[in-house]
Amino acid sequence: MSGLKGILYVADINTLLIFNNSIRCKLLDIIMPKLTHLGSATATISTCLMITVMGSGEVRKAGVQALLALALSHLFVRLLKNNVCRLRPKDVLYNINTFNVALDYYSFPSGHTTAAFAIATTLALNLPILAVICFPIALVIAISRLYLGVHYPSDVLAGIAIAIFSSVVLQLIISH
Repeated sequence: MSGLKGILYVADINTLLIFNNSIRCKLLDIIMPKLTHLGSATATISTCLMITVMGSGEVRKAGVQALLALALSHLFVRLLKNNVCRLRPKDVLYNINTFNVALDYYSFPSGHTTAAFAIATTLALNLPILAVICFPIALVIAISRLYLGVHYPSDVLAGIAIAIFSSVVLQLIISH
């Protein structure tokens, strides 16, 4: 691999190795496997349903829209995972610590990151004051995917892009 593609590939792996191997902390080793589950299907769908059921007015509307953004973004995630078929870092690199996180499907893009940012973006678009809470949580979930060695940085960045795109498109459709 040469040129820009080679440079990006090396940067992707080196960045992953910094998060997965160079940053070591016993507290993070305990916390990150738990925090990453905030981006799981169970956690994200439950969060959206809770907002929808317990909220009223604009909050309820934001919860429903977050569910729709979650669904739309994950159509893209499934399509890409099944067509790109990028192997997980642990299947390609020998020095990856996955902390025994259960893995399924392919690596590209990160579904947990997509889910977290789809909810964060939708809530921020509808209830801007929540942005200061939602985006840091989504960012921690994204970083946890790197720390745990289950995704490359490009998987995480693609997940963020898909989530923001899906949420903004949905916002435009609903607001017109």
